[in-house]
Amino acid sequence: MSDHILMLIHRLADASPYSFFVHEQARALVQRGHKVSVISPVSIPPMMDKFRPDWAKIVRDTPEHLLLDGVEISFPRCLSFGDRGEKLIGGQLYLQAALPIARKLNRTCTVDLVHAHTIPRDGHAGMQIAKALGVPFAVTGHGTDVIRYFGNDNMPWKRNIEIVRRADALMAVSSNLMARLLLYRSPEQISEVVHNGIDFSLLPEGEVRKPGRILTVGSLKKRKCMDTTIAAFAEIADKFPEAELRIVGIGELQNALMQQISDLNLTGRAKLMGGMPHAEVMREMAEADLFVLPSYGEGYGVVYLEAMAAGCVTIGALGEGITDTIQDGVNGRLVPAGDKDAVRDAMDWALSHPEDTRAMREHARASARLLTWAANAEKTEQVYARMRNQSKVQ
Repeated sequence: MSDHILMLIHRLADASPYSFFVHEQARALVQRGHKVSVISPVSIPPMMDKFRPDWAKIVRDTPEHLLLDGVEISFPRCLSFGDRGEKLIGGQLYLQAALPIARKLNRTCTVDLVHAHTIPRDGHAGMQIAKALGVPFAVTGHGTDVIRYFGNDNMPWKRNIEIVRRADALMAVSSNLMARLLLYRSPEQISEVVHNGIDFSLLPEGEVRKPGRILTVGSLKKRKCMDTTIAAFAEIADKFPEAELRIVGIGELQNALMQQISDLNLTGRAKLMGGMPHAEVMREMAEADLFVLPSYGEGYGVVYLEAMAAGCVTIGALGEGITDTIQDGVNGRLVPAGDKDAVRDAMDWALSHPEDTRAMREHARASARLLTWAANAEKTEQVYARMRNQSKVQ
């Protein structure tokens, strides 16, 4: 049975059309015969041109409507007052911008369900849109929206708890995230871990690996622990003179990381590559020997899957979302997040034992092959079917 699925996800400040992990799911659902419409509200903060010129450019470059890979996307503009506004009114401004579009879509082709991606603003607006249309409501927790608002050291806002409790179906991209959310769900409610997938078509063909190349990819923020990776690399650089570290990403720590590289005499051995299109990142993956990202606050981490698919020895962090997939010593390595000595030892072992890593690389590829966007869409489709059946019973 095909559905008309209305998805809600805010416009992200990246190179994707709105949110790459949502679009890949939407595209895969279209390929399975469903109609998918996406409403992606574009936030307009006060005095944007003066204080957020980078975001102002993204807003100007974002069209009102877009048809991409069979997915119909609308980009309504709405005011945004940051964290303070979110705490006061949640997704109310998103709702005002999105509801007229949702009603119009429903008149053109009846909407069967609403699926919001991320819990706070999108989930709040999506829940009310579903109620207005009289259809079931699903929500997916992706990472920061769960870790930040359902953290271990603070009580979630009542509004966010309500979204989790009232959703007809709750999905999360890892067991780690789901465990936090299940505290606010009853056992009979539909709650399912649905891992993100990867696009294997972006991997280059043939063997292009460069021994000794170490790669890390992510935003240059504290929680990504790029400074830890640089410091760990500095301690093994003399032992492996052919080794090099490449850092792909942009963020507020760029200058600090450049200074650290200079202070540790790693100029020429460690390089900040800046931001890259997704296809180029995948090329970097294919050329890398090791992928290292000992970060914390990771909902799941598609970037780890991409590195595994490319055959990298992949080093992630214990206790984070990727522990659903990486088995330490089998298809990758797990270290305590931000632990320099552990990162150093893991890199040292991998570079010192190239023969022993062959099986690990093959296990990594095999694990990643199971996590396609087609598999993600199939499991999501099953959740939708259970949600519809439960709604009929009620």
